[in-house]
Amino acid sequence: MDVLSRQRQGHAEGLPMGDAFRLCLVLTALVLMLLVCSDGRLGAQTANEYEVKAAFLYKFASFVEWPPSSRATPLCIGVLGQDPFGAALDEVVKGKFINNREFSIKRFKSGKDAAACHIIFISASEKNRVRAILDSLAGRSILTVSDVPGFCRGGGMIDFELLDQKVRFEINPEAAERAGLKVSSKLLSVAKIVREGRP
Repeated sequence: MDVLSRQRQGHAEGLPMGDAFRLCLVLTALVLMLLVCSDGRLGAQTANEYEVKAAFLYKFASFVEWPPSSRATPLCIGVLGQDPFGAALDEVVKGKFINNREFSIKRFKSGKDAAACHIIFISASEKNRVRAILDSLAGRSILTVSDVPGFCRGGGMIDFELLDQKVRFEINPEAAERAGLKVSSKLLSVAKIVREGRP
């Protein structure tokens, strides 16, 4: 993730440094809570890559605004394809609310079935079908997330990447805007901004 270094890059214009720094602290603390062992050491014993990604999926909901027509309760996070999270995603949202909305977690085999979700994680098992899945979700206010390389440049909205043993993410704001989603400038400030089809 390396959010502190990304905050210094200033991807989002006009964001007060104090607000961006506070967001960095929140996201960093969240990951540290997942990673710190009982003896205070960091390691993969207590949290793996997908536990961290599950925590991010939960937190993304706080920094994305959906159109009024999509603000039904509960807020659905879907996993499309082979589920890499196990119970981690269910656990991270258990008992959590956002704007008085509880969370629900669903698993799907096709993009058409996932059309009612607010956030959809497209598993790497679907890497050969990403374009078709995104096409099937076009025009719907669904935050699309994946860790398939090049996901954002291919029209996805948020793409996880693992660099130097840290989970980081890219955001394609144009794709989110087309779907009627408003991504907070605070989240944009700690992400790598990418444009479709550009290196």
